[in-house]
Amino acid sequence: MKIDRIGSVDITAGIERKQVTEEQKFEQYLRKAYSDGDKQQLKNACKEFEVLFMQMMYKQMKRTVPKSSLLPESTGRRIFEEMLDEELINNAKERGVGIADILYRQLSLNMDKMFTVSHEEKTK
Repeated sequence: MKIDRIGSVDITAGIERKQVTEEQKFEQYLRKAYSDGDKQQLKNACKEFEVLFMQMMYKQMKRTVPKSSLLPESTGRRIFEEMLDEELINNAKERGVGIADILYRQLSLNMDKMFTVSHEEKTK
């Protein structure tokens, strides 16, 4: 039985597909919260957005760090770094950075206005 190595291209493509799926899931979650008028769902969606934002920001920040020849590039190293990055983001998610709160306040106001206007139109 022959076992081929996992290519780094396959791993990178898998990670990118996961990120796209998470972004689509967030968008659907936000739309559902808005259509239902559910503020708790909206708050959860804002927290999810903050996590996605932090993930993207962290990846871009890591790209600015110069590469070192001390440890050679390898598939195993990339997998380890992705797992480490994900764990760091999960730890930061618990505390948050305040983006979710600001976004929630703004979207909540818009939601209130939207439902007030639609309620007034139905009563006329």
